[in-house]
Amino acid sequence: MNKTIATILLTSATLLSTLNAQDTEQGVYVGFQSSGFTSHGISAKMDLSDKLAAQGIIGFFGDVSNYSVRGLYKFKQRDHLSLYGYGSVGMWAWNNAFYDENVLGFGGGAGVSYDLRGLDSEFIPLFVNLELGLNVVNFNHYNYGGIGLGSGIEYKF
Repeated sequence: MNKTIATILLTSATLLSTLNAQDTEQGVYVGFQSSGFTSHGISAKMDLSDKLAAQGIIGFFGDVSNYSVRGLYKFKQRDHLSLYGYGSVGMWAWNNAFYDENVLGFGGGAGVSYDLRGLDSEFIPLFVNLELGLNVVNFNHYNYGGIGLGSGIEYKF
């Protein structure tokens, strides 16, 4: 039930963000995001301004799944490189034959994003990122390591 509600909310927010972005000069990105080594999945991100972005992640690959939203603040942008910080909140789930756990989690970190058109201006608008973050997720029966290295790839529409 929680997964269904989270999926509906995240999908609705993504669709509304996409419709809103069509009225502005801001970008909409879709891709793949890893939140450390235990959860990976699809991502939708929208630039809200030159400095702020919102991102939704549905992580269904890996040992742990998550439905989370993130706010990103771009500290510095130069050429095709952007340094950013982020904060996140979401629902994290882990289950096996004996346990089924769903918990609220929080996180934050910093990263760097690179526009691959910096290598060749004729290339498609594809962005890669690398980040270091801390997630606070308190499972009772799963030893979740909070510090993780994340990465992603996104296409900008």
